[in-house]
Amino acid sequence: MMSMLRYLFILEDSETSANLKAKLSREMHEMDSGVEYDFYEATGPEDALRHVSLFCDLHKDIDTCFVSCGGDALTAGVAAGLMGSGEGKYLAVYDAEGLNSLARYYEGVDFGSLPMLIAGSPSGIDMIRINNSYAVNACTFGLEEIMNGKVPGFIPSLSTILKRSFRTIRIKADGVPLDTGSILLFTLANGRYASGGLNCAPQASNDDGKMDLCIVKTLPPTRMMKLIPALASGGLTDDTAFTDDIILRRVKNLEVESAKEITLDLDGMSLTDKHFTIRLIPDAVRLIVPSQG
Repeated sequence: MMSMLRYLFILEDSETSANLKAKLSREMHEMDSGVEYDFYEATGPEDALRHVSLFCDLHKDIDTCFVSCGGDALTAGVAAGLMGSGEGKYLAVYDAEGLNSLARYYEGVDFGSLPMLIAGSPSGIDMIRINNSYAVNACTFGLEEIMNGKVPGFIPSLSTILKRSFRTIRIKADGVPLDTGSILLFTLANGRYASGGLNCAPQASNDDGKMDLCIVKTLPPTRMMKLIPALASGGLTDDTAFTDDIILRRVKNLEVESAKEITLDLDGMSLTDKHFTIRLIPDAVRLIVPSQG
């Protein structure tokens, strides 16, 4: 049984933060639970990381739940700030709009209800470490570029695909080199969703100690047009029509090297380098999963 938690709501510094803060304050008051809470408006994921990390260092004796009230990048920043924080520190997500990839992972669970959040229970989840950065849901290459920030179901234009700069990237999965050749993109997923809701890894589990790797090889443009929607909707890994076009693995570690700089997307944040060491950290953060009633 957890002791009474103090809640720190981490908001994104935006035009809507004042309205959200007022809404959360009103709901907490209406609950009349005696729960202590406060707010922090972060200027971005890095600011959220610093604030959470500093709070944990200064208040080791206060059991606290840090509630991310934003998108994937903010949640990743909050979670990264909790790394190594020890006992009594928890992550939570408030997502009334249903857009947060971590919240979407838990199908049928209401992440937009404060009473359900307060009544929730902790569950250990894994984290992905990429060099000195972290992701909760996924690390991807080429996916954002192809999808161009569009919603799931968007089919990229032929001109967008033709402009794609294909790269020969050297990849080692758990120390074993993969014969990838020139690739279109890859996704390395801890959860099932990435890039604002793309169901890139429908079989992934965020507490099994492994990441789901999917490498999409370079293809003729007309075939790419068929493959990308399947990837976005979660149907790629089960569709035998694409068996020869993809490489699937479940891995604990990944090493990525490129002769030229490439940019990876980490839960909506960009990391550019020529070499990436990626590993999964099991049971890294305690997530409060809202009660289902």
